[in-house]
Amino acid sequence: MTTSPDNTHRLILGDDGSEPSELAWQWVAAHPWPGWAVDVMTADDSDIQWGETSDPEAWTPPWDRSDVLTGNPLIRFLTVATDPRAMLAESGGADLMVVGLRAYSYLEAMVTGSTTEWLLHHPPAPLVVVKSAETAEEIVVCADGSPHASAALRSFIALPLAADTRVTVLAVDDGRTDVEAAAKSAVDALTGKVAEIQTAIVAGSATDTILEYLATNGPQLVVLGTRGLTGWIRLRLGSTAAAVVRAAPCSSLVACVQN
Repeated sequence: MTTSPDNTHRLILGDDGSEPSELAWQWVAAHPWPGWAVDVMTADDSDIQWGETSDPEAWTPPWDRSDVLTGNPLIRFLTVATDPRAMLAESGGADLMVVGLRAYSYLEAMVTGSTTEWLLHHPPAPLVVVKSAETAEEIVVCADGSPHASAALRSFIALPLAADTRVTVLAVDDGRTDVEAAAKSAVDALTGKVAEIQTAIVAGSATDTILEYLATNGPQLVVLGTRGLTGWIRLRLGSTAAAVVRAAPCSSLVACVQN
């Protein structure tokens, strides 16, 4: 739907003027984005022409977005006459999406068609779900050796904020993966890309163990892969990533391998 200038990374912020969107904007404003283009996108579903593709149009949102973004990114405010899920799924070419999270239970989110809940199960780009506007300094990277976890790790390393962070690689030993190898692979990828690295290997079930670790150690961001489940498989099996994002006390970065 939209493109960024050549040789720049592109961040898309989903913005509907709500309190979660305000928090997401503050999270973006708390971090530097040198060499990035930031598209703040709002869906206008009041006059959708079903079956027709709508192009983004420049606009000035009626809510305050006066914070100055550091790093001199190119900023555009755009509105699209479409459903917000379609707007984000069809944006194309994004290096990162940032959204807020409304206080829905899982069932409420599924029934009401929560945009964030929908994105979580197959994010079209690396996705940050913001819970707090704190600057990300302490990071937990969940390593399980899967291609999706590796995709999330690569997405984190590519962020301008990564270089100054202190990272804990968390590998959960639930009997299904080689946690030592998963942790070593993540540490190798992070070496030279972040300020500090440490490793934690903890036994237990994935979701409960990750959430307990986050609650105890208080990072500002957790990074994890998602399998990208859809439809009945998603409802039957659930998603560790989605469960962690909903219950985590901090913001989350999730990603999956794009097919």
